[in-house]
Amino acid sequence: MKTRTYIIQLIQPWSTRSKYKITDLCPNCGVSNNPNTKLEGYFNRSDSAIILFSHFCTSCQKYHWSLQEIYPDIKHEPNFLFIYPSAKLTPLDSKLVNLSSRFERMYHSAERSENVGDFDLAGMGYRAALEILIKDYAVKFTDESKDKIAGYTLNDAIAHFYKNDQTAQVSADVVRIYGNDYAHWDQPEQFNSEETLNQLKAYLQIFISWINYRLMIANPPVSRPDKKSKK
Repeated sequence: MKTRTYIIQLIQPWSTRSKYKITDLCPNCGVSNNPNTKLEGYFNRSDSAIILFSHFCTSCQKYHWSLQEIYPDIKHEPNFLFIYPSAKLTPLDSKLVNLSSRFERMYHSAERSENVGDFDLAGMGYRAALEILIKDYAVKFTDESKDKIAGYTLNDAIAHFYKNDQTAQVSADVVRIYGNDYAHWDQPEQFNSEETLNQLKAYLQIFISWINYRLMIANPPVSRPDKKSKK
């Protein structure tokens, strides 16, 4: 979920300028979001405040609400804690879901984290979703045992199963490496969690499309008749 940061003159809880966020798209209608925003309630903390905002979408004429941690200056970035209703989850192809229902659950868990601005958890979740999809696909379409497949690290699984396919290997490696950056204590310098997540997701979509293509070929809706039955 992409957000934009704005400056607001808060009368409560402080008479000062502060920053708050809105989502780029309205979670109700999915149209570019330029809502009328109002402070509905707040709870003071030692150096910040938890504030409930209402946002009235000028496109669909409906409200959505957000809970944000706001600071009494414009130096600190606000923390986006919650939005209601939640942004819609991306529907996944039924062939992917039938192959790996756990992949669907993990992907949507990561997406929910992304939707509330928790990009670190989202990055780790998308990486985990990739590993689940790779191994569930391998269980179904290779001769290797489930126990052997389970023993592969994600790095080893990518190198082993996709060494002859650049599209699958490169896209999976980008997701793996960026996903590791979210999980590791020592992150790269000037690591931008939101921009990195957008790149990770782009390459994850390439890999998902590659898997979906293979599933379509393995399960065609029609097929050429064999020579014996041809009339």
